[in-house]
Amino acid sequence: MEDRYVKWLARHGHKSPSTRFKRTDDRFEIYKSNVQFIDAFNSQNHSFTLIDNKFADMTKKEFRELVMGSVKRENRNIGERGKIILANTSRVTQSPSVDWRRNGAVGPIKDQLECGSCWAFSVVAAIESFAQISTGSMPSLSEQQLVDCDTASSGCEGGYLNKAYEYVINTGGLTTSDDYPYIGSTAQCRGESNPAVTINGYTTIPSLDENELSNAVERQPVSVVIDSSGDEFRFYNGGVYECSGCDDETDHGVAVIGYEQDYWIIKNSWGDDWGEGGYMKMLRNTCDGRGTCGITEQGYFPY
Repeated sequence: MEDRYVKWLARHGHKSPSTRFKRTDDRFEIYKSNVQFIDAFNSQNHSFTLIDNKFADMTKKEFRELVMGSVKRENRNIGERGKIILANTSRVTQSPSVDWRRNGAVGPIKDQLECGSCWAFSVVAAIESFAQISTGSMPSLSEQQLVDCDTASSGCEGGYLNKAYEYVINTGGLTTSDDYPYIGSTAQCRGESNPAVTINGYTTIPSLDENELSNAVERQPVSVVIDSSGDEFRFYNGGVYECSGCDDETDHGVAVIGYEQDYWIIKNSWGDDWGEGGYMKMLRNTCDGRGTCGITEQGYFPY
């Protein structure tokens, strides 16, 4: 185990989020406990595997404190510029497979760092894809602008997907990440300058219906919230992920950028050294429409 820890330090030690904490004397013990959990899980022949990634020397409490600012629960009272897409459950021509990466409509994986800004990354990912589908140009837009300037949300302490869309509409768009770079903390708003992409509104996907989510993802990538509270999610390595139950408390914003027959394709914001190059496969068609990890509870896409 000590040899394994030394190799882990060489690979991840310089960029582990745990360096933000002063305590260092028991990092090995925390790592050892997490590795024992990972190895035990991988010995049980699940549909996905775990790995001792860059979060492996952190306790669950530390991880949630540093990374999981959470998506705040909204009341489905959409804003003035939002609309609810009409139910379309009778469709029979739905594509069996969608992956917007094949169309060049998904931007590179980003890293929210030690900031609970997943809500901003979820919304920006969907808007970047919308811009590419609409114009053929793939921008890299500024999550930091949302973190600093969307006063309806709480920066690194969490935020609302729908209110982030409202901000983008009301302020006239988002600027690029080059113009307003990401720093991984909440700072004073620099003001809204030089919007690179504008949107007219956003669509709210009806809740608790995986077929409705499929219809939306066939159109374009969408912002959703999921339950990421389990250590299995934190240490996900590859395969088709599924939550342990169906009564999930959603807390994390991601983008759904495609699907296959048995799983959704999820774009996360924890860097390309998490999961399958920053992505996750998540079990589809389960939990009576609610979906794995509550994936159908909140869903939006821009127009």
